[in-house]
Amino acid sequence: MAFFDDLKKFGKNITEKGKDVIEITKLNSQINTEKEKIKEFYLKIGEEVYKAYAAGQSSAYDETCLQIKEIEDSINVLQEKVLELKNASKCPSCGAEVNKETAFCSKCGAKVN
Repeated sequence: MAFFDDLKKFGKNITEKGKDVIEITKLNSQINTEKEKIKEFYLKIGEEVYKAYAAGQSSAYDETCLQIKEIEDSINVLQEKVLELKNASKCPSCGAEVNKETAFCSKCGAKVN
């Protein structure tokens, strides 16, 4: 009978450990969800700081904002090269990509050329 008692205790331990693992997984998931919320707030803060910089307001992050601006300028140059290779341009009204031989934007209908 001692063997069966030991077997029952072993089964209970496994069941309890399984429940603990499930609970730990749930808690870790909740922790990660909360961390993602913090990251979203950090992103919003950064966006607001950059918007203020673009509007001419000075802050302690002007050097970082300047670096972002330089990267954006570089991206714009690269995007223009891509458009040139595609024989396309941007719609002056909505910004959609349109073929240079097209007279009207297929997205918004604005005259392109």
